[in-house]
Amino acid sequence: MAPNTNNNMQDALNLNPTKIEEEAHNDASIPTTDNNGGGIDQNLSSNPPAASADYYNKGSAELATENALMLEKIKHRLRLTKKSDRLVIVLVGLPGRGKSFIARKLQNFVTWRGSECKVFNVGKYRRTAADGACGADFFDSKNEAAGKLRQQAASLALDDMLRWLDYEDNGSGTCTPTASKVRKDRVGIFDATNSTKERRDWVLNECNNKTKRAGKPTGVVFVESICDDKDLLHANFMTKVTSSPDYKDMNVEDAMADLLTRVKKYEEAYETIEDDELSYVKIFNLSSKMLVNHIYGRMAKSIVPALMAWNIGTRPVFICRAGQTLNESERACLGGGMCRSENLGRHGKAFRD
Repeated sequence: MAPNTNNNMQDALNLNPTKIEEEAHNDASIPTTDNNGGGIDQNLSSNPPAASADYYNKGSAELATENALMLEKIKHRLRLTKKSDRLVIVLVGLPGRGKSFIARKLQNFVTWRGSECKVFNVGKYRRTAADGACGADFFDSKNEAAGKLRQQAASLALDDMLRWLDYEDNGSGTCTPTASKVRKDRVGIFDATNSTKERRDWVLNECNNKTKRAGKPTGVVFVESICDDKDLLHANFMTKVTSSPDYKDMNVEDAMADLLTRVKKYEEAYETIEDDELSYVKIFNLSSKMLVNHIYGRMAKSIVPALMAWNIGTRPVFICRAGQTLNESERACLGGGMCRSENLGRHGKAFRD
């Protein structure tokens, strides 16, 4: 006969609370075991011990300690983050990718932050060396004579930039800051296509040459502008053919044909930045996407937010002058609720209304 389940449940509900408490007290000496037969610490079911709580609180108060693993991980960063007041920004990209636009914006931004900045455009040196504008064939990688001339122009521009970074004039003397003038950080922008790995390695080696530049540590950051948006490229090309000195004596159609041929010549030998040992920023379609690699140091890190914010769109900018501010006594006379004076001119009242 099956047991009466309802009666058993009723008996369980009618147990004497005093009896339950006594049984629990008697069983206190019996260790509780888990499924594996091991003893369970009764403290785990209550608040954790003080030592366990300190594990989560004391970490930020402990001093950092150096070990072999940590030093190995940050070795590359220490090499790139030099204690220097010199920074070189090397622009990279095909023609019509907005490199000169980025250079001018960077110059304005860095100067506004309080550092000295100067752009060294290799195209200007090239036009001087070639005695004028150059056609598309001049940029053919197979044109050895033109290649030597392009390298000569790049060398002149780079030498001038390094002398400027070191406060050296173009003569034989050294132009160091006077005692009354504190030396500022200097940022040189090397504006050129720098489209091959060989050219970029050459720039990097010249900036960090231990023999020529002993005691003159210089940080180098590459900024590559990549653009594959057809509409954006067309707008950039139109700006270049209508404003570049290379096309000042040409009509738009002929200038555009020459520029497109020049771009194809560069594309044949173009090598994007792939060496992750370098410090570089890649900008896609003028800030629609960015890739940042090994950007350390105070000056280098400051340019990344600026590069992210810039665009070629036009929009209105409103500049509003602050009104006359009342002092505490004037505010008290007016009841303390107003901090701006109502002493406005005709235009101020019109703007307010």
